[in-house]
Amino acid sequence: MTTHRYERSSIAGDFVRGGFGLLVTAGPLLFMPMVTWLAVAFGAFALLFAVYLFRAWQRSVTVIEVDDVGIRASGPFGRAIRWDALDGMQLRYFATRRDKEGGWMQLRLRGGGSELSLESTLDDFEAVAERAARAASGNRLALSDTTQENLKALGLSAGAGVPRETASGDDGRVGMG
Repeated sequence: MTTHRYERSSIAGDFVRGGFGLLVTAGPLLFMPMVTWLAVAFGAFALLFAVYLFRAWQRSVTVIEVDDVGIRASGPFGRAIRWDALDGMQLRYFATRRDKEGGWMQLRLRGGGSELSLESTLDDFEAVAERAARAASGNRLALSDTTQENLKALGLSAGAGVPRETASGDDGRVGMG
């Protein structure tokens, strides 16, 4: 079994950004009189930053465990997926710049009534993605072109015999389209 956590440096940056955003939006709400429409706007942004901070905290206390049986996230809202029950896999890339340098990947796994979303700031993310790709291959899941290309970008193969999805959807299920 391998154990994975999110990189502390990445989470620390998220806490700093979220805290600053919350301070800039909630501070004026608490200490300055505002017209209603402005208070609603500041309140909405403060709520977004609070949710962002909650997600950062959630990642900071989550531990991902991977073994031959499946993958499990322990912590708040923990979930588990058995590899033999894996019925959906998406690997997406989100660029932060126009030249597509920088950015992060998100691996979404579905199976057995659970869904698990992992970001590339997880330590040894490539090993987790590789294990998921092997399970997808073993379960003969159809992977979208996007997922297949992103696996290649990681230096991984989706496995021999895994059909490509032909529909425009990106949920990785066999028989779509």
